[in-house]
Amino acid sequence: MELSDASFEAAIEANLNSALLTTILSKATLLKTILLLLLAFCLVSSASAKYSLERAETNIIVNASGITDVRESISYAFDGDYIDIHRELKALPAESIRNGSELGYKLWGEEWEKPLKSFKGNIMLPVKKESEIRYWTHPVVYTQEVNIENSAINLRAGEIPSTQWYEVRAVFPGITSSGFGSVKVDEARGLGRIVAIENAYQQKNMILNSLYRKTFLFALFVLAFPLLIYYIYGREQKIDYEKISETEVPDNSKPAVVNAIVMGRMGIPTIDGFTATVMDLVNRGYLSLRNLKPEEIDSSYTPELDSSHTPKSNLSHTPELDSSHTLESNLSHTPELDSSHIPESNLSHTPELDSSHTPESGSRDFIVELLNNEIYSKAEGSLSELEDFEKDVLYLLKTHASERKVSWKKLETELQSGNSFYQFLTSWNKKVQAHTSFAKYFQFTGNIYMYWFARTILIASIVYYILISGFFPSKVFPLASKINVLTSLIGIFGFVMIRCSGMFIKIFGRWTPEGSLYYKRCDNFKKYLTDLSALKGHSPESIETWDSYLVYAISLGIAKEMLQNMSLIVPSKQLRESRFYPISSNYSRSECSCGNAFSSSCSRDINREDNLEEDNIDGVSLE
Repeated sequence: MELSDASFEAAIEANLNSALLTTILSKATLLKTILLLLLAFCLVSSASAKYSLERAETNIIVNASGITDVRESISYAFDGDYIDIHRELKALPAESIRNGSELGYKLWGEEWEKPLKSFKGNIMLPVKKESEIRYWTHPVVYTQEVNIENSAINLRAGEIPSTQWYEVRAVFPGITSSGFGSVKVDEARGLGRIVAIENAYQQKNMILNSLYRKTFLFALFVLAFPLLIYYIYGREQKIDYEKISETEVPDNSKPAVVNAIVMGRMGIPTIDGFTATVMDLVNRGYLSLRNLKPEEIDSSYTPELDSSHTPKSNLSHTPELDSSHTLESNLSHTPELDSSHIPESNLSHTPELDSSHTPESGSRDFIVELLNNEIYSKAEGSLSELEDFEKDVLYLLKTHASERKVSWKKLETELQSGNSFYQFLTSWNKKVQAHTSFAKYFQFTGNIYMYWFARTILIASIVYYILISGFFPSKVFPLASKINVLTSLIGIFGFVMIRCSGMFIKIFGRWTPEGSLYYKRCDNFKKYLTDLSALKGHSPESIETWDSYLVYAISLGIAKEMLQNMSLIVPSKQLRESRFYPISSNYSRSECSCGNAFSSSCSRDINREDNLEEDNIDGVSLE
């Protein structure tokens, strides 16, 4: 006999040729009568009634002839208005006592939409010796207590969830003849098969209980593993460094390298690294900056260009630019200061002496001039001392410079016009990353372990969930649902750790001693550049040093603060000698708070996470 042959709906009518069923619903009947009386006074839909199933009790008596008497009571608790209670009892034609010695009865059916809080059952069997009775309950996890007393099986179950069933199966000495026409006796011998089925069911339950304990322990291990990785690989190593201020960048590093290590992700620079490289070429004499001449204003400021520099709220970006991070805010705005905060009066331009044009404080445009074209050949020569990524920047500017000059405003607009600049930066960033040798500054071991651990548990949880659902159906083995919940949580944890691995690099990775020293020195140098009192106390003697400081301020994302400090410390006459005077002149002493020269914002990385190679861990931003 299959487990499904036993059903809660016992035979209740004689024309079904099954065992006689007598159902007495004492409390339920009384409740139904009361509800019917209230029908005359209530005109609301029964759908509005809220109820709960408090308890149920079933008493079954099987006599020696095979006639089965079933008495059932169910206690409801209603909250709200109602007019009726209705319940159907059905019996299937296949229901019978088979082999005369087997009783399979579904004590509680899966049709209930509410959970049952408690259940009590009593099954009286026609035997003289209690040792002759063998019984099983399904699902066994709901059974809280069961025993045999006076030839009766007494059982008590805890909460039975909604849409879940509960049944009992009993085997006792066979009924040889019924003497009652409605009872059919099957002489087939099935005890061995019944015992085999039940033993297999019990074995699966034991396996499932063991799996549940192991799954729970593994879930605890999954939560503890990140702590272990942090303890071993994430804690920063102590170094012997006590200085609180630095007046120069460590190791004379390139501005793009400083940006990649301190501000970037896994040695990949931000857009500030590109801007700082341009300004470093200016500082080293490969490029020059000057203000616009009067005749250059109209050619530089076209309606198209003006429309591209309206406040951010009015910008219209192409999908390609949005997906790769637009350069407008990075090439035209200083940190925490965009054009929407600049008064319109600051966007005008006035002539200056020596036939050049000095924009008022807050203007963003100036001319970038290249030297003669001969030095930009691919052959070695004047550019031999430059790194490959620095040469690439020069070649890029040469491409966009007409007659060896281009306005900064026009340049940024052209760079935004397509995907070519994004492709350029992707290649350029890789060259900077290779030059940086970031692995010697930062140890990724812990984060690599966490990344592969997360991938492993995600794949394992998916496979495990499928296997548990296949071998242990939740309707027959409710404990499987709890295992699946734990498995799902483990899988979600693994997925989140993979997707957010870039956020955890600082947690599970750490600086090497060399990297920790480098980072702290750069951080102290950054603090020095933004500390007005420190700059006044140890002010650079030459404008060349100020220019060098400004280049590194751009790479560190603090150009705005650095320019303001220069405007307050450097004398006007000396400031005019700066290679960056077209920029610094925007930060006059009287209007230093609203000036805005050019770009160095580090708010966004040009490299999206989804463009990193699959074998790489998502990047790190080390602040």
